[in-house]
Amino acid sequence: MVFGVACLAGVSITGVFLDRFPHAALVTAVATQAVGMLGLYAFGAHPVAAVMFLTLMGGALGPVFMTTQNAMLHCGPGRTDIALAANSGAYNAGIAAGAALGALILPLADVQGAFLAGGLLTVGSCAVLLGGHLLRGRRRPERSARR
Repeated sequence: MVFGVACLAGVSITGVFLDRFPHAALVTAVATQAVGMLGLYAFGAHPVAAVMFLTLMGGALGPVFMTTQNAMLHCGPGRTDIALAANSGAYNAGIAAGAALGALILPLADVQGAFLAGGLLTVGSCAVLLGGHLLRGRRRPERSARR
């Protein structure tokens, strides 16, 4: 129940900021997910900490989907149906890839190892998001062709 309430709260809070700060909302959601997963790796054996970090993951679940969906709508404004379908497909492919990775990790490590792998991959995703934003900000404006 706490996970679902946290997800609802995360979506509600993200909705307030999404139009004004779309990139920051996405990075915040992904970073929150990373903290939740790495926290479960480090402190998941302690019940209170486990609930706290699962709450963080719940707070990030809805906003990650919502912010990526918002970005896709900006990429494909002429065909929103295709943009929404692409986002849903990519999200579900990510879930399937995470489940496959977990299935490979669990026989070799315990559940905490799966949280470590997921947390590190999420940190990598956050780094890509931040790096892409920084590179985009450093681009020089294109000059018009002189005739």
